[in-house]
Formats: sequence, structure tokens, C-alpha cells
Amino acid sequence: MSNTEKKVTCVGGANIDIQGFSNAAINMRDSNPGTVRLCPGGVGRNIAENLAWLGADVRMVTAVGEDPFAEMILKSCLNAGIDTSEIETISGARSSSYLVLTDSDGDMLAAISDMHIMKQLNGDFILRHAAAFDSADAIVLDPNLSMDCLETLTDRWAKKPLFADPISTTYAGWLKQFLPRLTMVKCNRQEAEIFAGMEIRDETDLETAADRMLETGLKYAVITLGSDGVFYKDREGLRLRKFHRPLEPVSATGAGDSFTAAMVYGWLYELGPEASLDLAMKAAEITIMETLTVTPKVSALTKN
Repeated sequence: MSNTEKKVTCVGGANIDIQGFSNAAINMRDSNPGTVRLCPGGVGRNIAENLAWLGADVRMVTAVGEDPFAEMILKSCLNAGIDTSEIETISGARSSSYLVLTDSDGDMLAAISDMHIMKQLNGDFILRHAAAFDSADAIVLDPNLSMDCLETLTDRWAKKPLFADPISTTYAGWLKQFLPRLTMVKCNRQEAEIFAGMEIRDETDLETAADRMLETGLKYAVITLGSDGVFYKDREGLRLRKFHRPLEPVSATGAGDSFTAAMVYGWLYELGPEASLDLAMKAAEITIMETLTVTPKVSALTKN
């Protein structure tokens, strides 16, 4: 790691992913032979771990319960080098969990998210950890947070670089009103449609949607398109279009989180938009070739 590590504070979900991988195409309403694995997850935690492997100095602000899942979550953070001093243990609560069913082609078929503990993360919770945000060079928001929490973060630390990944169309709807306060948003096509209030059917629509997002005051818009690559535009007028090399993914779970982390890393270390996108795409490609939601292999991308 560099002696000039940048400090990042990530706030959001930290949970255990229960992943089911089917050996063949899934038969609905039936038992399917395959493999079941448990690994640490949560968008906020995943981004934090990826950033730590890339070489940033990372703190995680979240809550866990009093259960074996909490022990797994905390151990995973410590193993990656994440500062866990801002993680609160809530008495009597259960830690977050995420159940995902993966088809034989490596893509997610369905998922269930149990994030009830996230209700503990309100404005008062955030203010108890103000020092972690005050000292950060960048703040990464997992929008699976209450409106009170998002208001507090984007108001009190409005002058800090704020990054977010909406993670779903539902949360994109929640996050839309905060676009003027954010530095960068990484979203997929469907989430961009929510932000822009329009359907995206072609390349022209992509640019129009990005423009609408930037018109709110957002500085950088990054729209991921799955196998069709990524579209980038910023308030300086720079437009970039990148395409992935063909791959047969093992699991798509976590790829978006590694992409977001690499974009934040690129911004922190002033790599420039094009180099940051290249780094992010490589991080996502490494991740989709692994069964793990986050892989330490991304650290190879930033080693001298």
C-alpha cells in the first residue's frame, strides 16, 4: 500500500450473503441441485472491502446484531484491513442477510434482502460517528438508508465528495432528490431511467439521460450497461463509452460494488476518468469470475 493512503468512510449495509448456485437451468417451484455458500456482503461493506484491497484507508459505519453473522462480518472487515471501530453492535437485533439464487449462467435469478437492522441507522446514529466523516477524503453512501440518514449525511457533509450507487430502482427513487448534493453516481440503465425520468432505448437516450442527471448539479454520471459496457459523462462535457471484453461469468453478484469502489479509488488518486473507468471495468471482470462477492484479487490492479 502507498504511504499516501486516502481516507474513505463507507456507510450502509453489512450482511452475510447466502448464495445458491444451480448446476443447471433452474426449475421454478422445485428443488435444484447445486452449491450453497455463505460469504460477507452488503453494498456498503462490499465497496469498503474492495477499496481496502485496492489500497485506500477505509472506515465502515454500520450496525450488526448479536449473532454468528455479526462475527463473520466483523472478521471479514478486519481481514481486509477495514477500520471497524465505527460499527455498532445492537443488542437483541439480528444482522442483515441477503439470500440470492444464481442460475447456471452465473446471473442472479432472484434475491431476498433482510435489512431490518438498517432502521437503526438514523440521523442521530450518523452524528454519533461524525468524526469518521469529518476526517474522510471521500464518503460513500449505500442508499439503503433512511431519509433522515441521507438528509443528515448530504446536509452536514455537503462540501465533502459524496459517492453513491442506488443498487435498485426503488432506491434510485429515494436517492433522486439528493442528486444535486452528490459528486458521482454509478447506476445501471434502469436506475438511470428513474433519475432522468425517461426511457433509455439507444445511445442518444443514454447521453440525454446523463445530461439530465448532470443538470441537477451532479458532477459525474456513470451508467453501467451489463455486457454492453459503460457510459460516462461529466459536467465538464467529457463523454466516454467503454465496452467489456466477452466473458462467461461465474457469478455477477458483487461486480457492481467492485466497479463502484474502483471508480471512487480512481477519483481519490486522480487517475482521470478514462483510467478510472478502465480500472473499474477490470475490477468488475475479476469479480464476476469468482464465486466470492468480493475478491482480494482486485488488489493486483493497484500494485506497483
